[in-house]
Amino acid sequence: MSKWIRWQGVIAFVVVVLLVAGVWFLVVDRVIKRAIEKTGTMLVGAKVELGEADFSLFPLGLTLSRLQVTNPDQPMTNAVEIARIAFSMDGPNLLRRKLIVEEATVEGVRLTTPRTASGAIVRRPAEAEPVSKKAMGDLFSLPSLSAINVQEILSKEELGSQTLVESLRTDLQAEQEQWQKRLAALPDKAKLDSYRKRLEGLKSAGKGGLGGVVGGASEALAIQQDLSRDLDQIKSAKNSFEDHVTGLRKRMDEAVRAPQEDARRLMEKYSLSGSGLANVTGMLIGGTIGDWTATSLRWYAKLQPLLQRKAERKRDVEIVKPVRGKGVDVRFKERAPLPDLLIRTTHVSVEVPAGAIKGQVKNITPDQPILGVPLTFEFVGDKLKGLQSVKLDGTLSRVDPARPSDRANLRMRGYRVEDLSLSKSEQWALALKQALADMDLQATLRGEALNAKLVATLQSVQIASGVKAGAGVLANAVASALSDVKGFTLKAEVTGTVENYEVKLASDLDRVLKDVVGKQVQAQTARLETELQSAIAEKVAGPLNELKASFGGLDSVGTELASRLNLGTDLLKGVKGGSPGGFKLPF
Repeated sequence: MSKWIRWQGVIAFVVVVLLVAGVWFLVVDRVIKRAIEKTGTMLVGAKVELGEADFSLFPLGLTLSRLQVTNPDQPMTNAVEIARIAFSMDGPNLLRRKLIVEEATVEGVRLTTPRTASGAIVRRPAEAEPVSKKAMGDLFSLPSLSAINVQEILSKEELGSQTLVESLRTDLQAEQEQWQKRLAALPDKAKLDSYRKRLEGLKSAGKGGLGGVVGGASEALAIQQDLSRDLDQIKSAKNSFEDHVTGLRKRMDEAVRAPQEDARRLMEKYSLSGSGLANVTGMLIGGTIGDWTATSLRWYAKLQPLLQRKAERKRDVEIVKPVRGKGVDVRFKERAPLPDLLIRTTHVSVEVPAGAIKGQVKNITPDQPILGVPLTFEFVGDKLKGLQSVKLDGTLSRVDPARPSDRANLRMRGYRVEDLSLSKSEQWALALKQALADMDLQATLRGEALNAKLVATLQSVQIASGVKAGAGVLANAVASALSDVKGFTLKAEVTGTVENYEVKLASDLDRVLKDVVGKQVQAQTARLETELQSAIAEKVAGPLNELKASFGGLDSVGTELASRLNLGTDLLKGVKGGSPGGFKLPF
């Protein structure tokens, strides 16, 4: 038997296997740890750190301890910190280069935890982030009418009345020059008087017998024809002149009314009128809602690699990057096709100040078209501290990559809000000191079309407002009204696309504030309106008076045309029915 077995070889093989296994167990955990940290840091844009990784062969699985994901916007804060992640792998499928996890456990998930060291990294040029049509920093801007300076408004606002007067002045001057030239080309009084002289000459010619009468008739007919042609020119010019003057007078009337239109427009822009008070919710809470929306969309974008493989295009051909290496994998038809990476069920426990919220995430894979089902999630918490109940569920679908569709629903009851900052403005520091809130949120994203609706009902409300001294009567009235609010309903809607969306808010706070500060607003509005009308009228009065005076030049043109037309008409009547000299045509 000893002849068939070479013990030296067996011993050498065993030693090599033990060495390889020893090196494997010493190195593999570090390799996995570094790979997770590197990949996570690249996806998040800030440090992702892992306490340790423990890879086991019997059973085949992996355990990760203390995973920290830095918030890119706050490097000294972890966006997520996870105490433990553990899962077992399917060995036979792993030999087929498929990582299939039937069940995973994620424990001790905490949000916004402090860090001991900054998690910032050297950033590459940032990609364009989703923005709202309304800049979030500009949503909180509650005007104070008592502080409005009318002259300051007029110095930075373009007045339509000034533009209209200047345009009309230029056109009026051009019309005057044009009509002076046209008058010079029309038959004037001297030419019309020449017809009179020719008619008077016919009187004496008519006394020279029959030949004189016939010759006079012929000359009178020529005079009639010439005079008719000249009168037609004058009539045509007069009609055209009257049309032009009618249009200019309409524009003149508009210029006279324009200062009032300017005052009305500026009132709507700068005053807290009834229409201005209709958007107090947007001014008070819009910035906070906008920040929440922007943050949610940023993290949504960072999760995309978990939902769908990143594709690149080369010469108009889409190329899907494989998970491993740079080779090309040929996928043969499978009886039960499986993606390269799949975590069927993940049990998650999230620790919040109110307690633990537990849930499941199913079908985590970047190859949903192969699996044929979308990712789903559901989280539930009940009878927590400061929170009666919460439920979050939704679907992230990439089954059809050309038609991605995601939805999420959040239902929260009895959430105790404490010290929530609504505005960090130096002029208006507002905070929701406490409230009891019920919230319902439905959000959908189909392709690039975003639609989200939030309805929140708040009770036992206490709002603290820090209004600076000297802010004015209106500011103090609003602050006082807010301090008396005990409850309100808030509705928010986000529409548009991921890259360009708009936040709309409405609340019965608008009605409450409108009723409370209505009298102060009316008084301040009346004062502002009077001052605006007076200042605009003073600014436009000079050019407007000059414009009215300029119409005198056109009036003289009209008078001259009428005079020539009347003179020519009288002469024509004389030719047809008897001239002032007593000449009559013999027919």
